[in-house]
Amino acid sequence: MEFDDIRAFVAVAEARSVSRAARELYLTQPAVTRRVQRLERALGVALCDRRRRPFALTEAGQAVLERCRRVLHAVRDIRSASDGDALAAREIRIGVAHALTEVTLTEPVDRVRRAFPRVSLCLSTGWSRDLLERVRARALDGAIVLLPDSERLPAGLAATRLGQENLVVVGPRRGRPGPLGLAALSDVGWILNPEGCAARALLQRTLLAANVRMRVAVETYTYELQLALVARERGLGLVPARILARSPLRSRLRVRRIPGLDFPLTIWAVRGRATPDLEPVFGALDRALIERLGGARRR
Repeated sequence: MEFDDIRAFVAVAEARSVSRAARELYLTQPAVTRRVQRLERALGVALCDRRRRPFALTEAGQAVLERCRRVLHAVRDIRSASDGDALAAREIRIGVAHALTEVTLTEPVDRVRRAFPRVSLCLSTGWSRDLLERVRARALDGAIVLLPDSERLPAGLAATRLGQENLVVVGPRRGRPGPLGLAALSDVGWILNPEGCAARALLQRTLLAANVRMRVAVETYTYELQLALVARERGLGLVPARILARSPLRSRLRVRRIPGLDFPLTIWAVRGRATPDLEPVFGALDRALIERLGGARRR
């Protein structure tokens, strides 16, 4: 069995997609598929359930995955020890919630790279709950996530509170500026992130509690596109106040205050408790993010 085959299988399992794993490994999809198949032949078991959609591992695949991760960790430790500086040689895998990528992927990461020039930060995006599960499964070393204040973090994770995310309901500036009630929202289309977004789920629960159906007109990951569609009177949006504050479209938009719609969300930095050697890097990233979020609120 080959090390590259093990690495390919872990990448596919963690990405839950051959195509995403291929991009992460800088390989073609057929090359990744061949490596996984070669590992299956070497072990004599099927690791991926090819009959199921979306992607899933077989029972044997689940058991093999954890052992393959241990192999990768062991190889990484050997390389670190031979280099003479365990921290400097580490690759640190950090997940970032979709809504926070523009905060996390710029100055904070640059500052950490300058402070630890030989540390490799491997970043990936996803929904907050999925990222938490990946940290618990040790597929990620840590994550920057966004959760409702009412939601508790999973047990077994260390966490640092980085700040508060203020979400606002936005509508077009043109039109009647008066207050909206929850009942009036039954006829409103929403322009939102796709399913999996914590803010969208919170909005849906609030509307359901008021016996109001949430009608999604458009779903897209891109906040600027959401705001452009709101400005064109396609519906209401739900976006971070910091995004709205610096949007070139803000003069065409209006924050709509709706009694009963309150979205307290907290930004957390989380990591597994068994990573004390990574604390200097995580500490530097936490401080940079806190400063970045404070600056974003002041602008």
